[in-house]
Amino acid sequence: MRTNFKTSLAVMLVALSASFLPARGAGDSDSETLRQYADKLGFGIGNVIQGRFWNRMPQFKPVLAREYNRAFTIVTMRQTQPERGHFDFDGMDDASQFARQHNMKLFGAALVYRNDSSPDWLHFNSLLCGGFSATELDQILKEQIETLVRHGGNDYYAWEVVNEPLAPGHNGCWGRVLGQDNMIAKAFQYAHEANPNVTLLLNDTFGQSGVDREKTDEFFELIARVRKLGAQIDAVGCQMHLEEQQLHPDYVDEFQYFLNRARKAGVQVQITEMDVYQGPPGAVQDPYVKQREVFYNIVHTCLKDSNCTEVTIFGMNDDLTWLRTNKDLFDANPVLFDGQYNKKPAYYGVLDALKEGR
Repeated sequence: MRTNFKTSLAVMLVALSASFLPARGAGDSDSETLRQYADKLGFGIGNVIQGRFWNRMPQFKPVLAREYNRAFTIVTMRQTQPERGHFDFDGMDDASQFARQHNMKLFGAALVYRNDSSPDWLHFNSLLCGGFSATELDQILKEQIETLVRHGGNDYYAWEVVNEPLAPGHNGCWGRVLGQDNMIAKAFQYAHEANPNVTLLLNDTFGQSGVDREKTDEFFELIARVRKLGAQIDAVGCQMHLEEQQLHPDYVDEFQYFLNRARKAGVQVQITEMDVYQGPPGAVQDPYVKQREVFYNIVHTCLKDSNCTEVTIFGMNDDLTWLRTNKDLFDANPVLFDGQYNKKPAYYGVLDALKEGR
């Protein structure tokens, strides 16, 4: 759920550090799965439940259950409370049933996001933010969060409480009316009170060229402030919507910097949304070899830090990627399977990292 996605049409030559990727040998079996090795490690490997597709496409659910032990569910307020006081749990219940059947864990996102993820009855498209007072909006926030977290129960092991707090607008009317830091602290308080046993996560995006260090510092400064207001933040999410044609040569070091800041702050790390756009034609030499390398490097780096617990790929196959369906970037092939669910080189980059283990 990244905002401000920038598509570069310029051909850029990027000096990238070469990383050794283990060669696939004759003994490698196509029956191996990502989940097979992630389960052995106690590591989360996930993908997103795309509600528009997963009940209409016969291969979606079998591949999800075979390859992944986590599922990212999109449960915004627009979907779950379309009318004030009327909650729609159909999507959550469908996901919960699937997760129980396949021994998977669910991640719910996002309890608080931007204005366009809010239902029409809030009228957040108006300058007056619907005319709600801070007291009224605080009560609406409390009811929404507590209702969803309680309904999710133990099927949902983690919740993305607030998504992209550093984006322009600071979560729209929620932050404007309630005050951004105060709103974040209250949202985490309400989620914790609803279910003290789940992992509560603050999530943001840090750029398409790597993990911006200045924004990383700003993010952890925000965490320090809202903790002083009483927020219990268990984990942080780092989106990884990367683009090969603008990738920094030190992108792995940038991610390591983020991991180090998280460890000092005492929070776990999840890569919540990962895809790697291969770039426009001619922009990158051997783009799918490079794509495999990037996936390997990021997953390998995460696995080598015991504080990094999960990687979620953002899209079941290339045809369904949000870059095509939401951003009209129709040449994008950014995930692990092609449109026919054939395993791409990127798949084997993730598999090799998981086989190497921690």
